[in-house]
Amino acid sequence: MIYTYSGLFCVTVNPYKLLPVYDSEVVAAYRGKKRSEAPPHIFTISDNAYQYMLTDRENQSILITGESGVGKTVNTKRAIQYFASIAAVGGATGKRLPSKGTLEDQIIQANPALEAFGNAKTVRNDNSSRFGKF
Repeated sequence: MIYTYSGLFCVTVNPYKLLPVYDSEVVAAYRGKKRSEAPPHIFTISDNAYQYMLTDRENQSILITGESGVGKTVNTKRAIQYFASIAAVGGATGKRLPSKGTLEDQIIQANPALEAFGNAKTVRNDNSSRFGKF
């Protein structure tokens, strides 16, 4: 696994290859789980922020930080994928909402357009984000 916890933080190592740890089955496995109930993953952090937002009725933030090329953009995309996926199935209810194409697909497909305006090739990363996402 590329994720681990260090105190309050979830730490990841960029494997520089695609791993089968982000599909819909994995999303379902992390939905509604507390941090102690599932292995470390960006989906755990995402789900906890989502659940706290619902229960506390307060805005939540996830800070993704690190050196160039360590996977910040990929993990941001995975957090967005998770939020879009659980929103598309009705959050905690798990019932799929009717739509024209999945909400997840629509949000994920918008990302390349944003990257076209805010990413650049650098010495350390061919697709380096040059902007923050808030």
